[in-house]
Amino acid sequence: MSKQKSPPFVMVTKEVLDAPAWRAMSHGARSLYVSLKRRYSNNFKNNGRIYLSQRAARKEMGSGSSQIVRWFRELQYYGFIAMTEPGCLGVNGKGRAPHWRLTEVAYMRGTSSKGSEDMPTRDFLRWNGVRFSRRQIGGDDKKKTESRSRKLEHTAPENWSTYAPENWSTNGSNRSRKLEHTDAPTAPENWSISMKPSGCGRAGSV
Repeated sequence: MSKQKSPPFVMVTKEVLDAPAWRAMSHGARSLYVSLKRRYSNNFKNNGRIYLSQRAARKEMGSGSSQIVRWFRELQYYGFIAMTEPGCLGVNGKGRAPHWRLTEVAYMRGTSSKGSEDMPTRDFLRWNGVRFSRRQIGGDDKKKTESRSRKLEHTAPENWSTYAPENWSTNGSNRSRKLEHTDAPTAPENWSISMKPSGCGRAGSV
């Protein structure tokens, strides 16, 4: 009597589930990781070439674009994924989603030659205990960033390009005085994976 074949499944190891970094993540980031892991194939050795567009993630998870972008950043912050290729605009005018590597499994640099695999880096096991905060890159360590966090709470939203403070004045002199008072920061280059790298489209695009 032949053994019944198991249906396709997504495996998340106990090492991942028991990691403090996993427990510190939001439920949305955990769900997004499962969606990425679903696209991993040991047979095709595609780790490092895994991709999931924002459009597909929205459809699969039933969430908005801003949430998807934040969860990608969160997974990177805690060390579960690493970007191997940024999103860009292809020669045919269509955007290409970023490519990712899952740090819990081997990194397949080749598809046919032997000895071409890198060992899993498991970056999530080296999490420093500082929780992810969407308002600042370095987490929310109160000892180092409490003062900075209070400023960013009102001046640094997720989407720099579309944000305008409620009390923004069209008068140049008033606007300058307000900016001096709030000490509004400029957006760092690596603020978000949604920022456009040189020559590339928005990360997570189709």
